[in-house]
Amino acid sequence: MSDRFAVFGATGYTGTLVCARARELGIPLRLVGRREDALRALARPDEEVRVADARDPGSLARAFEGAGVVASCATSFLEMGEVTVRAAIDAGAHYLDTSGEQAFARIVYERLGPEAERRGVALLTSFGFDYVPGDLAARLAAEGLEPLDEIVVAYSVANIASTRGTRRTVVRVMGRPLVAWSGGRLVPSRFGATVRRIRFPFGERDVVEWGGTEPFSVPRHTDVREVRSYVRAPRAAARLAPFARLVAPLVRPMLLLRGDPSEAKRREALFAVVAEARGPAGGRSVTLTGTDPYGLTALLIARAAVALLAGEARGAGALAPAEAFDATTFIESLAPLLVPGDVRSWT
Repeated sequence: MSDRFAVFGATGYTGTLVCARARELGIPLRLVGRREDALRALARPDEEVRVADARDPGSLARAFEGAGVVASCATSFLEMGEVTVRAAIDAGAHYLDTSGEQAFARIVYERLGPEAERRGVALLTSFGFDYVPGDLAARLAAEGLEPLDEIVVAYSVANIASTRGTRRTVVRVMGRPLVAWSGGRLVPSRFGATVRRIRFPFGERDVVEWGGTEPFSVPRHTDVREVRSYVRAPRAAARLAPFARLVAPLVRPMLLLRGDPSEAKRREALFAVVAEARGPAGGRSVTLTGTDPYGLTALLIARAAVALLAGEARGAGALAPAEAFDATTFIESLAPLLVPGDVRSWT
């Protein structure tokens, strides 16, 4: 397998960060996107450039040919993401993406995973701040306690200045049906369907159910009957949730007026991710903390690319983060942007 790392959407906000991290780690890069002039302006002399558009599958096939790993940092995953995954599979390349859309993750796990497994390549979807920390924390919380009754994963972010792509995704998630893992299977849910109190490092806070990918990923490596993901928000957000689909089209234009954050603003963001596991053998809460979610996403993608190129993935097909890599070891590679925090156990 080639050691070339193809980054699709290389000139976008996240793609640029991924390329910078890949260079730091010494990964040979291939920059892929729609605008050749922008790609060449970003590329260094020893880096390859390929022009491709998700609306032209043939261009993707040519762009990914000979690559060992493909990372998609393009937005609109639900609209155009599947063709990118298929092109990576056909090229015999491992695949990563920065999607934060639960519905797209389901497509990758259920529809595209089996073909990737037959081809011997790994698919790691939603491999960014959303939602790798939650999956890794869940695995650590579950250690030695399975089978479990439930795992709850909750995110809290402060001082974040989001990109247009992130704001677009938030609006989509709020307005779409969601799923949770309950009774050992996927069941319908929605934004704000349940509300919990979670103990973060700064105290207990309300969290509302959110469309994370943990309901897909965690049961792949952990024996658990129920998995739900949450985000810190006022309880009022849950009461307004039934109207999210109606409000989303009105809110979208306002959210997209602002530009992307500066590097200084990006680095001001702080976050905590808590996973709570409960079962007959007792319970455990694991906290991961960090800064700069966008920088963390870039580091996650680059670290995973290194591991995939080295043949370190524990399997093929669509894999959860803690299914593909050892949770403790992988977290250690992400410092100082993601570090272990408090661990509490009870019986």
